[in-house]
Amino acid sequence: MSKNLGGKANSLIKLREKNFNVPDFFVIESSEYIEFLKFNSLYDKIKELANQKKYSLIKKLIINANFSDSLETKIEENFTKLDSNLVSVRSSALNEDGLEKSFAGQYNTFLNVTLKELEDKIKLCWCSLYEENVLSYSKEQNLYGMCVIIQKMINPEYAGVAFSVDPTNDLKNYSIIEIVKGLGEQLVSGTKTPTKFLVRRETKRIDLKIGQINIDDEIITNLEQIILNIENLYNTYVDIEYAIYNKQIYILQARPITSITTIKKAYKLAITRPHSLIELEIYYKGEYEGISKLTNNLYYFKPLFIYNSENENIAIYYNNYDLEEDPRLMYLFIEENFNTINSYYNNIVKQDIIYLKNCMDNGLDIDFNNFLEKIINLYPFTSLGQLAGHYDNITTRVKDLFLDYRYNYDSICHDACEYLIKKLKELLPPEYQKFINYLTISEILNNRYPSSKQLEKRKKGFILFDKLYVTKDYDKWLIKHNINIEEEIEQNNSNYLQGQIAYPGNVSGKVCKIYSEKDFKIFEDGDILVTPMTTPKFVAIIKRSSAIITDEGGITCHASIIARELKIPCIVGCKNATKVLKNNDFIQIEGNLVYIKNK
Repeated sequence: MSKNLGGKANSLIKLREKNFNVPDFFVIESSEYIEFLKFNSLYDKIKELANQKKYSLIKKLIINANFSDSLETKIEENFTKLDSNLVSVRSSALNEDGLEKSFAGQYNTFLNVTLKELEDKIKLCWCSLYEENVLSYSKEQNLYGMCVIIQKMINPEYAGVAFSVDPTNDLKNYSIIEIVKGLGEQLVSGTKTPTKFLVRRETKRIDLKIGQINIDDEIITNLEQIILNIENLYNTYVDIEYAIYNKQIYILQARPITSITTIKKAYKLAITRPHSLIELEIYYKGEYEGISKLTNNLYYFKPLFIYNSENENIAIYYNNYDLEEDPRLMYLFIEENFNTINSYYNNIVKQDIIYLKNCMDNGLDIDFNNFLEKIINLYPFTSLGQLAGHYDNITTRVKDLFLDYRYNYDSICHDACEYLIKKLKELLPPEYQKFINYLTISEILNNRYPSSKQLEKRKKGFILFDKLYVTKDYDKWLIKHNINIEEEIEQNNSNYLQGQIAYPGNVSGKVCKIYSEKDFKIFEDGDILVTPMTTPKFVAIIKRSSAIITDEGGITCHASIIARELKIPCIVGCKNATKVLKNNDFIQIEGNLVYIKNK
C-alpha cells in the first residue's frame, strides 16, 4: 500500500483486491497535493502561515489557486471512466482511519458532485486540513499529507454504518448495524435516527430490532457476513459505511474500531430473599449454567448478589442492558426451538423431578454433584416461569409450558435446594454448624473451611458475583468492577402505592413487614403482609393474613399464585412498599392502589 494514499484509500484498495463490492473510484494522491502547492508557489508560504496559526489565510490561498494542466487532465479522464454523472469526494489523510485514531468526521466530505464542481470540492477537502477541529483533534499543526478519493456515487435506497462489535460495551457476541433510508450521511450527521439491528456474530441471527425501517432479514444477514469477512481481513474489530441499492450491498469505507469504551454495567434490583450462600451458588449455577445449557450458550442470567446483615436478606440484581440477559430474546429462542425445548422438558426435566422427589420423599443419601446437576436442569424453568407473566409478546405455547412447570413443579426445585443444604450440613464439623449460611459447597465437600474470622466477616456482608467477594466497602468494589446500581424511582405521592392486582379485593388493616422466617413471630391474625416477595415458607402466615402486598413480582410470582388459590386480596410489584410502609401503619387496598391512612 502507498504511503501517499492515506488510510481510507488504502483500505478501499485492499477491499477491492479481495473482491468486496466497492464502488469504482480514483485517488488524487497526497504527493499531487504537494505538487499543487508548489505549482502555485504556496508550499513555503503555507508552512510559514501554519506556524503562525493563520489558518483562514491558508484556506483562501488554496481556494484561489489553480490546478495544473496534467492534474486537470487526470481528473477529467478518470471521471469519465467512472461512468457516472455524480461522484462523492472524500478525504484520505495520511493520519486517517488508523489503529490509533480514526479522524472520523473531521475532514470534509461532499456528495452528488458533478464534474464542473469537482475541482472546487477537491480544494475544499484539502482546506479541511486546517480546520480548528482537525488541528485540535490531531494535536498537530503542520498537516500537509492528504489525498482525495473521488468515488462513483451510489444513490441508495438504504445506507448506514455497522460495527463488528458494540463499541460502547464489552459484549463481543453482537454486531451493531444502523440503517437509514437514503444517504448514510444523514445518520453520520445526526439528522436522522437510524433503525438498529443487533446481530449475533456466531449465527448471524437478528436478535433485536429497534426502529421502524422494514428490510429483508436476508440483506441484514448478508451484511453481517460481509462485516465479519472484513474484520477477518483486517484482523481487528472494524466499523464500515455501506449503501444498499437494488438489494446489492456496497462498501464505502472500512476502518479499525480505534477504541471500545466499556460503559458501566447497569444493574437493577430484581428480588430480595433470605438465602444462604449455598443457595446463592445454586441460584447462580441455575441462572447462568442452566439457561446457557437450555439455549445453546446464547443466553443466561448472571445475577449480582449483595448480602447485608441489617435485615438478613440478599439483594439480587440483574444487568437489564446486557443482551444475553434479555428475557425477550430467550423466549424468542425457545419459540423458534419449541419442539426441542418441549422434548427436553418432558423427557429430561420431568425425569429429574421424579429423581429429586424420590430422594426427598425417602430421605435418601445423594451424590451431591448429580443432585446439583438435576436442580440446575430445573432452574431455567423456575426463572423463566416466574417472568413469563411480565411479557405480552410470548407465544401462548411458550407461556403455557413455563406456567405448567411453575404451577406443578416449581416448589420441588426450592425443596431440592433445601434438601441439598440439609445433607451438606450433615458433613460439617460441630464448630462450623452455626456458619452453614456462610459456607460454600466446595468448602464443605472438600473439607477446607475458612477461618472463623473470615466467616464472621461474611456474616456482616458480602458480594457474590462469579465468585465470593467479601468486602466492607461495597461502593469501592462496584466502582472497581465497573458496576452501577440503578435505584428505583420513588413515587411522588407518599400517601399511596401502586402495583399490579394478583387477586382483587378491598381491604383495610394493619401493616406487618416480613423479610424472613425470623419475623414470623411478630405477625398477628388479620395483618396485611408486606414483604419483598413471599416464598413457600410464607404459606403459614399468608393463610392468617387479610391481604398481601409485595415489592416485586408479576401475575405468575409465588405471591400471586398462592393469593389466587386462597382467594386473598393481593397487589404485587409495588417496588418500594417495604421502604414506604412501616409496621403498624393503617392502610386500605382498593383495586391496584394501597392508600396509607395514617400519614
